[in-house]
Amino acid sequence: MQKKHFILSILTLSILGLITSLYLTYDHYYPSLEGSFCDITASISCTILNSGVYSKVAGIPVAMYGVVWFMVLGILSWKGVNNKNTIPTLLLWNTGGFLSLFYFIYVEFLLRTICPFCTVVHILVAVCLLISILLFKKFYKAT
Repeated sequence: MQKKHFILSILTLSILGLITSLYLTYDHYYPSLEGSFCDITASISCTILNSGVYSKVAGIPVAMYGVVWFMVLGILSWKGVNNKNTIPTLLLWNTGGFLSLFYFIYVEFLLRTICPFCTVVHILVAVCLLISILLFKKFYKAT
């Protein structure tokens, strides 16, 4: 597989993550009176996590951090298509994103609730890290 395929995979996943994070941000600011369509039970609910006490960090909705994170990931991916020096930055960015998942999963554990869309974001971040590790190992050679 070529470097371009790895980068385009990360770019595609960043777009999916951006769309998901935008939905969660919208849902945070404009919650439906009936709840989110992903509210299945009390333990599987976007609304509980997206409107609760842990839904903001420093006054900013957590979903908005996801929007920014995936936007930066998309920009780094786009730049990485023609610039191999972006590969270490991609790996570092994805590592930071992956480490932040521990906090978000901990919050889900505290609230005893899983957010399906948050879980999609978690999986996308983990897969992006895996791809960036493979990309780094296969194509980046420090000179």
